Amino acid sequence: MKLTPPPMYSFLGFNTQGDIGPFTTYHSARQDQVWFLATSPKTPASTRQHHQRNVFKLIAFKWNAMHPNQRKNWTTAANRARLRISGYNLFTYTLSRADLEPARTISHQTGLTLTIDGHAI
Repeated sequence: MKLTPPPMYSFLGFNTQGDIGPFTTYHSARQDQVWFLATSPKTPASTRQHHQRNVFKLIAFKWNAMHPNQRKNWTTAANRARLRISGYNLFTYTLSRADLEPARTISHQTGLTLTIDGHAI
């Protein structure tokens, strides 16, 4: 059921999505912000779900551990290649698929050195 956004969250144009306290919010296809009371999962997460979450946590940890210039190269490469994703998304895709070829191609086309764990791909 769509709820009226709490006035506190719209203060000064605060625009959010995801879980906030007891609410979940997202933007509909018409760009309306939809709020509803969050619900708990009916079943606990599976082993596969835990594994996938841990994979993405590890990728985020590796991204944050990189030198800012290395992160900037990923972001710049995504922009120069005119991808519709960010450098972080490109990095995440590369590591989650364990497929370096798209990133190598983008690195070659943009002339930027993309690194993972300090090693050029």
